[in-house]
Amino acid sequence: MTAPTEHSGDVLAVEGLRKVYRVSEPGQRGHSDLVAVDDVSFRVPAAGSVGIVGESGSGKTTVARLVLGLQQATAGRIVVAGRERHGGRWFSGRERRRRGREVSIVFQDPYSSLDPRQRVGAAIEEVLRLHFDLSRDERARRVAELLDAVHLDQRHAGSLPRHLSGGQRQRVAIAKALAAEPLLLVLDEAVAALDVSIQAQVLNLLAEIRERSQVAYLFITHNFAAVRQVTDDVIVMRHGAIVERGPTGQILDEPSHPYTQLLRASVPGPGWAPRRALGRVAEVNAP
Repeated sequence: MTAPTEHSGDVLAVEGLRKVYRVSEPGQRGHSDLVAVDDVSFRVPAAGSVGIVGESGSGKTTVARLVLGLQQATAGRIVVAGRERHGGRWFSGRERRRRGREVSIVFQDPYSSLDPRQRVGAAIEEVLRLHFDLSRDERARRVAELLDAVHLDQRHAGSLPRHLSGGQRQRVAIAKALAAEPLLLVLDEAVAALDVSIQAQVLNLLAEIRERSQVAYLFITHNFAAVRQVTDDVIVMRHGAIVERGPTGQILDEPSHPYTQLLRASVPGPGWAPRRALGRVAEVNAP
């Protein structure tokens, strides 16, 4: 597929991204190549929001890890805020802080992403200490502002994660990610672990935050319905490659690729039959 044109208004530009893992089978000699991401290109404009949709194994989370610099790409370019990124484990403290100011992430499981022994206010304040030269009073005011931004009371600042509901913990994770004032927020299945009613609340919150703060989103999900509320454009991935892309409304309402059509058909609605919908997706995935 044609690579998007990189320009100064992009928070993120990805070009020809490829990730290959060397794998070995027990009891067999040698290795084989597993292509997790194959020639993926896209861009996220400043204050824009792009969704990446696909089933498990489609490569969407690998793309997120490559963007975050948690893994090294086999080939391709990742440019964040005009600077090319190179993945790997070893960075200086200054480089880690710079990367944290550019891109933050909200994970699927809010409990595992929070220190169970650290109170909410201290967890957010820790991010502020890392990135900003603020007095104690300034940090306290900023913690209160961030909690308010995710619709949590100031009293939650003294709570431990185990005392919060799943939805509240995810709100804390969002507040913590926003504390660095990033240009791009990567949301990796950020609502997948929540009840349906809580998912809707968090999606509404994310839409509100984006409108208010102008932070850009890279929204990773297997839930085809979730992207409508928070994204401008959608990329559909299958077996590590992009099969379709376009404006969110167009892809959701008038998908052209057969795989996208079947993902759309698997979204519950009037007359929806789970076995029939999942069976049709399985047919497309069959070798």
